Amino acid sequence: MPKSGVKNGEKPVKFYTCGMYTEPKFLAMKDASKAKRMAELLRVIILQLGDDVPRAKREFETYAGWMKLPEEERLSGKNQAQLIDLYKTFRTRAGLGFERDVYLEQEPGDREVPNEQSIPFAVLVHNLRSAFNVGSVIRSTDCFGLEGVHLSGYSPSPDHVTVKSAARGCQEWIPIKRWESPLDCIKWHKENGYEIIALETGEDIPNISDVRWPEKGLIILGNEELGIAPELMEQATLKVTIPMAGRKASMNVAGAFAIMAFCLRNR
Repeated sequence: MPKSGVKNGEKPVKFYTCGMYTEPKFLAMKDASKAKRMAELLRVIILQLGDDVPRAKREFETYAGWMKLPEEERLSGKNQAQLIDLYKTFRTRAGLGFERDVYLEQEPGDREVPNEQSIPFAVLVHNLRSAFNVGSVIRSTDCFGLEGVHLSGYSPSPDHVTVKSAARGCQEWIPIKRWESPLDCIKWHKENGYEIIALETGEDIPNISDVRWPEKGLIILGNEELGIAPELMEQATLKVTIPMAGRKASMNVAGAFAIMAFCLRNR
């Protein structure tokens, strides 16, 4: 999805093109100021901030050439994790800490490739109000190896700052598609052999422990307060619920999805 230079809750990134610094002017700057500028450019590149990315790359490489930086401090051949490490190097030289949105692009221990192949189950997130819940669903989709996330209604998009915070970088590689109509998403999956699975509460709905899972499925998640919309519930070919042992009648939708995703991975 296209990304803008300004995200929710953030200050706009002040961008200087290469023409604003001549070589003598740039090299005359204090080392900390030069390092800060290099980190600013890397932030634009790492977060893919719209049309500024190509200019940021050109400016970074120009300054790197003027400073005669070694190859390990240049852009060529760097993956996302290496770019983040380089960003941290320049922020440290500038005497600054690490900005939260850049740090969340990757966590220590993230792998370059998944441990296992994905299983043919996806999730449709319709009218989920909480950006944190949407991000958590995206993260669980990666953790349990499901094939993708579908969004509809007013569910926040993956470029929302809170979605990114909860997804912890997974939004960068998990396939995510937004549909104008959730019914179109359901229709497509039915035509391609997917069972439509509604995760919902209700005494007359089968216990998740007793379900015989299909080979392929699209899981429907609904609104935190209202649940799955009736017109979507009618499309379900399988309904499941997670029994509650305590006093509460239901649990957080993102937590419930994680339980279901675990069950599907270990079916």
